[in-house]
Amino acid sequence: MVFATRQMPRMTKLAAGSLKPTLRTRSLATATDDALSAKVEMNNLEKGNYINYKKMSENLAIVRSRLNRPLTFAEKILYSHLDDPHGQEIERGKSYLKLRPDRVACQDATAQMAILQFMSAGLPTVQTPSTVHCDHLIEAQVGGEKDLARAVDINKEVYDFLSSACAKYGLGFWKPGSGIIHQIILENYAFPGALLIGTDSHTPNAGGLGMAAIGVGGADAVDVMAGLPWELKAPKIIGVKLTGALNGWAAPKDIILKVAGLLTVKGGTGAIVEYHGEGVDSLSCTGMGTICNMGAEIGATTSVFPFNDRMYDYLKSTKRQQIGDFARKYAHELKEDQGAEYDQMIEIDLNTLEPHINGPFTPDLATPISKFAETVEKNGWPTSLKVGLIGSCTNSSYEDMARSASIARDALDHGVKAKSLFTVTPGSEQIRATIARDGQLQTFEEFGGVVLANACGPCIGQWDRKDVPKGTKNSIISSYNRNFTGRNDANPATHAFVASPDIVTAMTIAGDLRFNPLTDRLRDGNGKPFKLKAPTGNSLPPAGFDPGSDTYQAPPADRSSVNVVVSPTSDRLQVLSPFEKWNGKDATDLPILIKCQGKTTTDHISMAGPWLKYRGHLDNISNNMLIGATNAENGEANNVKNAITGEYGAVPAVARDYKAKGIKWVVIGDWNYGEGSSREHAALEPRHLGGLAIITRSFARIHETNLKKQGMLPLNFQNPEDYEKINPDDKVDIKCTELEVGKPITMVVKPKNGEAWECPLTHTFNEGQIEWFRDGSALNTMARKAAEKSA
Repeated sequence: MVFATRQMPRMTKLAAGSLKPTLRTRSLATATDDALSAKVEMNNLEKGNYINYKKMSENLAIVRSRLNRPLTFAEKILYSHLDDPHGQEIERGKSYLKLRPDRVACQDATAQMAILQFMSAGLPTVQTPSTVHCDHLIEAQVGGEKDLARAVDINKEVYDFLSSACAKYGLGFWKPGSGIIHQIILENYAFPGALLIGTDSHTPNAGGLGMAAIGVGGADAVDVMAGLPWELKAPKIIGVKLTGALNGWAAPKDIILKVAGLLTVKGGTGAIVEYHGEGVDSLSCTGMGTICNMGAEIGATTSVFPFNDRMYDYLKSTKRQQIGDFARKYAHELKEDQGAEYDQMIEIDLNTLEPHINGPFTPDLATPISKFAETVEKNGWPTSLKVGLIGSCTNSSYEDMARSASIARDALDHGVKAKSLFTVTPGSEQIRATIARDGQLQTFEEFGGVVLANACGPCIGQWDRKDVPKGTKNSIISSYNRNFTGRNDANPATHAFVASPDIVTAMTIAGDLRFNPLTDRLRDGNGKPFKLKAPTGNSLPPAGFDPGSDTYQAPPADRSSVNVVVSPTSDRLQVLSPFEKWNGKDATDLPILIKCQGKTTTDHISMAGPWLKYRGHLDNISNNMLIGATNAENGEANNVKNAITGEYGAVPAVARDYKAKGIKWVVIGDWNYGEGSSREHAALEPRHLGGLAIITRSFARIHETNLKKQGMLPLNFQNPEDYEKINPDDKVDIKCTELEVGKPITMVVKPKNGEAWECPLTHTFNEGQIEWFRDGSALNTMARKAAEKSA
């Protein structure tokens, strides 16, 4: 395969009003004013929310007159949503942009805390179109209908709370069984050129429809729901130029698997990945969505594709042709300008791209299938494939299901079925109903597959796995996006691999990781060798989509009689109390709760799986804080020394003991601390249990912001090697009074035996974020300013 990477020139800084408008940009802005003035609603479910391409065009004209250079497509989306296009300072990787997103989306696990925070703000209704999607709390056990019924019963209190809160505050509510948030967004809400924030790290899925969809924490969602501008550090732009066309067994998933291998899990941090080139037109809209979805695994802010005819076809197929027609009138701004420059460029020739398999234990360990069998043997990974899983938010489109079903049908025609366990997760009720009508679902069942509920399921650890005892070394392969240790089945011995649905389906027929469907043969029901045909399938259903059951609840016109009740004795929901303000002093003699060694994802900081049920109860869920992190002192998880008693205990228990004694504490972290899900609880829990600062070699973007929002100090070692010098039993002073924009802050390290030494720390706080720290949280700042305004 041919690829290349190269660094591009850094964009120059722009101060407010530094350049005058040009005639060219003025005429461009007004050329299509009449066409862009049309009233086209954003979706078919809401009335009165219109696509404002005219305003976007006007904002872009202002920014163009100031920048006077070609823009990338990602820049166009962001700058067209600026709160103050005239005065906003713009420098990639430096400036903090204040933006006005078009909408907000929350999944049920994170929505609970987001809505509880919104309720505490005291507003009568959301100020930005918003939705809640029930997809995370449904555990996979035996099959879709029974699993869904059990989830509705177990989670009744939470679903009733979300349903009533959405009705009360004007949010759309997608009931359990609707499908996965990202698939619902693509089918109903995404449109080219739009800006959306969502409380899930795989929100970028909507980039497949030319939308900048960005994963955030719940506190960011609350800001936008409350009508405040949303702040984002101006991303750098990584260009991925695609040439040629996919063929044979290669699928869109293989593009992002390859990119993940090139950029690693942190290579996209602080950047938007923008795909372009003639190869884009060979991909389906949902295939582009797959690529954008898994862009979260390289730490990217989001990923986008330019508007093209494949997106138009998808909009038309999902009964939104009027949006497609409107987008065509704005099409010149729904792609990069000629001559646009990227901070980094990657080129991939799709003609020569072969299928990849990534893993185990990390989504960026990429291996082409031609070398995978050899790699499996070399590393001693379990060769027997126990389970193959297709679907999820990443790969459950009609095209994915059709191509996988073609492979399954080929096997059945040869008298063989899946040798491994095989599960299918439809991404939405619409997908499930359509593949049931068109026969793919029946093929999967004949093949030996179990069809799970329209929900996240095993992808996020909602899997009551029974075939392998916990602790048993084994291999699974999925078409999901993330494969950190223990994520899918809570078994740290499971070797989880990620591939396209095509490769996953083929692998389950062989039941062996060493099988290569491009070259190897299987034996049919009569023992004769045969080779699987390359997968085929329509990107869109020829007969159109079947919407299936109606699972959407619109907010009522009159919300005055709607009541939202949270029981004070509930163990699932808990009304929030404001965090305390900073006392204005330096912090001294702080113990190190834990020095984390190696990868510390949000799954390590706040596990999902069985803990999901406590996402609306901060105190209860705090009992999982950092229980998955490795203690550098002893190499163990959830076993740390209490600096006061000298005894060892669980991380949350030791933190609670410090809190009870009025002692603040810190955490020491390694590289890319907090990568993974946008899990706000990973920031809320340490704040709730008395933490002051998290000090690391580096942070993942969303987690760093989440910590700031909750009034904590995310700090970086100015010298990354200082991490090695810190002993778990050291105590530290944090000179909080030194916190200023762009200036380091001092930590004094006090070893148990030895001289104290000063350790310089850096941070990315701006003035507004420093207010959050001083006030105790971003929510406190919001409340203070509202009180000052009304006084």
